Amino acid sequence: MTHIIRGKDLIDSEKRQGYIYKYFGWKYPRTTNWGRVKIHEFGKFSTSTLRKAIEAGEYSGWDDPRLPTIRAIRRRGIQAEALKKFMIEMGVGMTDVSISMESLYAENRKIVDPIANRYFFVWNPVELEITDAEPTVAKLPLHPTDHKRGFREIAVGNKVLVCTEDVEKLEVGSIIRLKDFCNIEITSLSPLQAKLSDVSLEALKKAKAKIIHWAPLDGINVKVRGPEGDLNGIGEQGIAAELDKIVQFERFGFCRIDNVSEEEIVAYFAHK
Repeated sequence: MTHIIRGKDLIDSEKRQGYIYKYFGWKYPRTTNWGRVKIHEFGKFSTSTLRKAIEAGEYSGWDDPRLPTIRAIRRRGIQAEALKKFMIEMGVGMTDVSISMESLYAENRKIVDPIANRYFFVWNPVELEITDAEPTVAKLPLHPTDHKRGFREIAVGNKVLVCTEDVEKLEVGSIIRLKDFCNIEITSLSPLQAKLSDVSLEALKKAKAKIIHWAPLDGINVKVRGPEGDLNGIGEQGIAAELDKIVQFERFGFCRIDNVSEEEIVAYFAHK
């Protein structure tokens, strides 16, 4: 070992260790100390405190997505290159610093955005019936700017799933677009029903009409684990082919697909 980088609270350790090294005739490594790092989203933390919390069952382990550990952010899909750039920009100094994870997320976003396939994930799903719709197959791009990557196809009848929070903002007569599928007009809120609308996409854009995502009734159960806790919903079947890869759930955020089974897909939330 030639170099040591550690917190300034361990400066006295160098004196004690140096005494032992001198006694045995060893060359002591070059030491650099840095100030305490406080992360806005997590506050103050220490490995000893985290260990006690993990042993007490407050966290599932060192890779629990609620923790600011290397293992946790790696499992969430934060790339090594993004963390490297983040640390280099922060630098090493004796002054205590306070930083935000958003800076790390910004670096990671630059890396994963061009490579992450897009999928729909509907959390807290509500069933929407399109009364005059015929069975069809929706064709959606895997990536919005790289159509050479191919398309995903979703078989859909006259019912789809949408997010509860989107439904809460609707009223009878609202015209919205189901992303990359069709335009609809809400005809009833209870039960939730709509009819196809002949309003053009251009007209919708001019009117700044809401565009929402959706999922098929035969989608797969998806659990997203993140710093704020778990979120359950329904996603496209195609997500199952993305094990250990970073994807973007449209209108939700980037996630790493951690586990795939017949019953459920578990994804770890990275960031918006």
